Amino acid sequence: MRIGKMVDLSQELYHNSPVLPEFEPPKLEYLLIGARDGWTLEKLTMNLHSGTHMDAPAHLGDFSKTLDRYPVDRFQGPALFIPLNGKQAGEPITAADLEPYAERMNEETIVLLYTGWGEKRSWSKEWVFGSPYVSNEAARLLVRHQVRGVGIDHFSIGGTGDENRETHRLLLGADIWVAEGLQLDEPELAAGNWHVFAMPVKIRDSSGAPARVVAFRMEE
Repeated sequence: MRIGKMVDLSQELYHNSPVLPEFEPPKLEYLLIGARDGWTLEKLTMNLHSGTHMDAPAHLGDFSKTLDRYPVDRFQGPALFIPLNGKQAGEPITAADLEPYAERMNEETIVLLYTGWGEKRSWSKEWVFGSPYVSNEAARLLVRHQVRGVGIDHFSIGGTGDENRETHRLLLGADIWVAEGLQLDEPELAAGNWHVFAMPVKIRDSSGAPARVVAFRMEE
């Protein structure tokens, strides 16, 4: 067996890349420039929930578990890709949307929710405020099936509206990590057996961390 194909599910991180409206965007500065100084050295200033990143339960004040307390094997598992790119701006992802896939969910599953918002990533009102989001009832379904992790192609799995906090509370309170800011525009993910690695930067006592998230499938 060998890795037949690997797909990068991560978004680029760059100077002033889009983030939650109340966050300062990432700042990239050049401390040294190769042609002038002989070395190139950059300084990146940002909060840990910028770009492609993962949330630990400690992201919400109700809970205390941080990402560095997870065994590393919890950051990988079989992928379940769910195409939801027919959703309109601001439309909730409901339990009915997820129910057809429920039989494939278990304690090892990493659910990937493709809304199409990864391709819209920009400083626009639609991208910042109008994404589809996981409703509270859909979060409860994921909790009932004890999935390992959930990823979505926007900066907030619960959107920016009234259901956001409760959706986070339900998932994180069930020890389900959340990966946000993914890029899921890859039709091949809908077919075949894919495996996901979502690897957060190892930061002590972190409520979240930047991550490199990839999917791969094996071939003979």
